[in-house]
Amino acid sequence: MGPQHVLMGDASPAELPVQETDEKLLIEEKKMAQYVETAEFQRIKQHCEDRIAFYQTYLPNGAEVGMDVVPSPEDWRVANRVIGEFKLLMGMYDITKEAVEDELQAR
Repeated sequence: MGPQHVLMGDASPAELPVQETDEKLLIEEKKMAQYVETAEFQRIKQHCEDRIAFYQTYLPNGAEVGMDVVPSPEDWRVANRVIGEFKLLMGMYDITKEAVEDELQAR
């Protein structure tokens, strides 16, 4: 007689679930992970980092944030959205690279 408090259909309560990997998706993720290592991607990454630095220093209209410039809340919202999108783009490639490395180690 097995344990009383398990989900029906579980082979063993101590057995970890196994996630099946879609091979087509894995191939695309491998391509993304390889692209991270290219010079082209490094140029794109540098451009994104430069734009993030710009939006942390200047308003979306190009005015430098300083004592004589009073930014509106809308200016900060726009700048933060742009910064967030650049960070999301770079993070997507980092996450994909880590996922591919984890998948390859698991095999």
